[in-house]
Amino acid sequence: MLSFQNIMGGKNPLDDPEDDENPDGGKKPEPTQIVSWQDALVILVIIAAIVGGYQYYQYTKRESEEIFARCALLYDGGDLVAARDCYESTWDLSYAPADKDSLRVVRLGEIEDIKVAQEFVLETVQAVLSAGDSAKAIEEAQKMTSPLLLSEEDAGLWKEISGSLAVLRSEISESPSDSLSR
Repeated sequence: MLSFQNIMGGKNPLDDPEDDENPDGGKKPEPTQIVSWQDALVILVIIAAIVGGYQYYQYTKRESEEIFARCALLYDGGDLVAARDCYESTWDLSYAPADKDSLRVVRLGEIEDIKVAQEFVLETVQAVLSAGDSAKAIEEAQKMTSPLLLSEEDAGLWKEISGSLAVLRSEISESPSDSLSR
């Protein structure tokens, strides 16, 4: 327990000055101990907690900055799938500065917008192919951007459709030359 009486030199401010005298008439010896060992231990624990907390804060801040920098490199490099996964992993960080948090939200939104646009292109191509208009399907398929952010199921479907569209393109490109040679 922290003893403030020890800090004040063992004197109680409410005591009379005459209480400092011995029955022999001499002064009582002054206590030489300013802080007891319990008080020193408490002070050391408090100091250690403050220093440790500061070190942990600096460590988490540095780690967060490194992770956000890695995510930014992935995004700027065009690897949107890895960037999305990287930015998603930053939600669990204990330290995220406001500017990095805003950047994370904006970039995740942009990636999601690209994914939604790709899903729309896929649905449009499917609908046009169902209607039997292969020329329009090829035209719509050219709007698909890279890299594919579609789900595994949709990505597999897109690969099938793009393969069949490649065959249609080659047939269309061969048709005019065949008609010229006849």
